[in-house]
Amino acid sequence: MNRPAAHLRTILVMAFLASVTSCATFRSSTRLDVGPFAENTIGLIGEVQRTTQPVVWVHLRPYESLPSVIEARRAILPTRALMRSVALYSTQVVSIYESDVSDARKSAELALYLDETIRASLKSRPSTEAFFSQTDLDSAITSVRLAPTFLKALGAAQPIVSAALSYGNAAYDSMEVRINLAADDINARIESGFEPLKQQLEVLQILQVQAAGDFSLLKQYRRGNEEALEMLRAQNPEIAELLPAGRKPPIAALDLAEKQLAGRVDTIRTLRDHLEPDFEIYQAQEQELDALRHQGLDGARLGRITLILWARSHRNLAAGIKVPARIDLMVLAKSAAGQAKSLIP
Repeated sequence: MNRPAAHLRTILVMAFLASVTSCATFRSSTRLDVGPFAENTIGLIGEVQRTTQPVVWVHLRPYESLPSVIEARRAILPTRALMRSVALYSTQVVSIYESDVSDARKSAELALYLDETIRASLKSRPSTEAFFSQTDLDSAITSVRLAPTFLKALGAAQPIVSAALSYGNAAYDSMEVRINLAADDINARIESGFEPLKQQLEVLQILQVQAAGDFSLLKQYRRGNEEALEMLRAQNPEIAELLPAGRKPPIAALDLAEKQLAGRVDTIRTLRDHLEPDFEIYQAQEQELDALRHQGLDGARLGRITLILWARSHRNLAAGIKVPARIDLMVLAKSAAGQAKSLIP
């Protein structure tokens, strides 16, 4: 090969290497904005925690110490602990990714964090073994530690995230069951306690309608409707005795009958008014129970959706896909729990 040709070849090789190096430098310097991953997660978790936080019972205070209520409150605790762990992990991912260290060091830091936190959680909650064992954790941590890039390390951590999603859904299942059992227990006690009152009010309602009807018939007769008196006699024996058939009732007898019927209407109204405060207590307890049940179930629904979005965002982040900057919480809150389950990857 002559000297000019060799020189030209050298120039071309150097130019190619320069272009490759330039491209690699550009790619390595391209960074994802991982902030929204943690921001969205923490925002959603904050909404979940707010929805499921203990509330002050007002009208249902007598039922707070029921075993079913205590069990329902206990069932919420694992979900709250899981959400705290998810929030901490998400912020740790952002912190490690944005740190000024090599990718190998970032992978090692993530592996160390998982080893210290997840292993402790598995030991403290034996029930998690059904979703992710210590052996599974060892394998995942090794893959994370050996990952050449931080995004690949996130991909290696995805089995842990998926296990957390499965565990969370099971925990929310248990939470929903306990909430409904407690609500049904309280409702049964409320209905049993107020059954005599409701029966009395029902009887008074029937009597009030009858008395008002009798009074109306008497008024119609006095305005000239002869058939109204016959109907009144047929359905009210006392009035039939006071205003016997076969002759036209005297004014005095009609006035007395009207006074008796009006007095009965007033008496029944007074009795209902006397019972009304107790009935208002019954209504207030039922309304508070309904609100508490829906609050708990809404918290479970939003918790499921949060875990699903978190797991998907984590998977997308590992694939280099940018996480959306904003998530509409109100839309998510209205999603059905059944639909949320169907979205599990």
